[in-house]
Amino acid sequence: MIKQFIKSLLGEKNTQRVIRLKSSVEAAKSAWRSFGNTQPEKSSLTTSLLISVHMLEKASVIGNVKYLGAVKYNDLINKISRLIEMGVPPEDFSIAESVAIIKSTLALLSGHEDAKSQLEALISKHNIPLNLKGGSEKIPSAEILKHINFDFHGFVSSRHSVRKFKDTIISREKIYDIVRDASYYPSACNRQPCKVYFSEDREKIADIIKLGADGFLAAGIHDCLIVTCDRALLKPYELDDQEYINGGIFLGYLVMSIHAHGLGACLFQCTRASIGKQDRIRRRFGISGSEVIVCCIGIGELEDEVSCACAQRRPVETVAVNLDS
Repeated sequence: MIKQFIKSLLGEKNTQRVIRLKSSVEAAKSAWRSFGNTQPEKSSLTTSLLISVHMLEKASVIGNVKYLGAVKYNDLINKISRLIEMGVPPEDFSIAESVAIIKSTLALLSGHEDAKSQLEALISKHNIPLNLKGGSEKIPSAEILKHINFDFHGFVSSRHSVRKFKDTIISREKIYDIVRDASYYPSACNRQPCKVYFSEDREKIADIIKLGADGFLAAGIHDCLIVTCDRALLKPYELDDQEYINGGIFLGYLVMSIHAHGLGACLFQCTRASIGKQDRIRRRFGISGSEVIVCCIGIGELEDEVSCACAQRRPVETVAVNLDS
C-alpha cells in the first residue's frame, strides 16, 4: 500500500529512482561498516601510494620530465617507510613495486640526490627486493603484435555459458594458470583490486554453490569460484562504481582465460542489491569486509556434448553506432 501511495505521488519513473537510490545508500552504508573493521590508515596510505607511483609510471611513458621533476619523492618514500612500520612486509607487492617505480623514475632525473639517498637507505635497511620492473620500457611493436595471427572471432564466438559439467574439481595448478593469464586486465592505476577465491574441498565448494549460484541453474555445477574487488584499494569517492567497473573488466578476462584453458564457465552475478547474499558468503569463507563480491563462477570440464542457450547477439550495427550516419 505504501509503495502504491509513493507511486501515486512521484510516478513510476521517479519511484524507480528512489528505489535505486535506496539500494545505493544501503550499499554505501555496508561499505563504511566494512571499513570500520579494517585498518583505514594502512588502506588509505597504500591506495594513495599506488595512485601516486602509477601516475609517475604514466608520466615516464609519455616523457613528461616537468611533471616527474616536480614530484615530492621524499613524501612517497616516507609513505613506504610508514607502511613497513605498520607491519606491511618489505616484500609485499605494493612496497616492492612502488620502490621499483620510484627508483626507475629518479634514475631519469638529474638532482634529487637527497631522495635517491633516502630511497637506497630504505632499500638497504629493510632488504626490499628489487625483482620487479618499474617506470617505462621500450617494446618493439612486432613483440606486441606477434600473437595476433589466430582466429580471434572463432575463439570468442565459440565460448558459451555452460551450466552442466563433468563431476570433477579443477586443480589449484589449473586455477593458478587461469588467474595468472586473467591478471593482465587493465585496472585503475594498476591497483589490481580483484581476487579469485577457490577450494579443492567438496564441502566448501558445495557451500559456494549454495550461497553464490542461482538455485536450479546450478544443478549441474560441481565447482565454483568467488570473484571479489577490494574497496580498500579504492578512494572513498570511487566506491559508487569503481569496484564493479574493475570487477567487470577482470571478469571479462577471467572468463576468456577459462575458455582458453579448455574449461566451461557460467556467471552468477552479484550486485549492490544483493548485500545479504554477499555478507553470507563473506562470513562463511572469512573474506574481508572491504571486498565486494562481484560474481560467482561455475566452472568445470565439458561433457562430450553440451546444451547451451542460443543467446543470439544483437546486430553489430546496433552496437557499434556510426556517428557519421
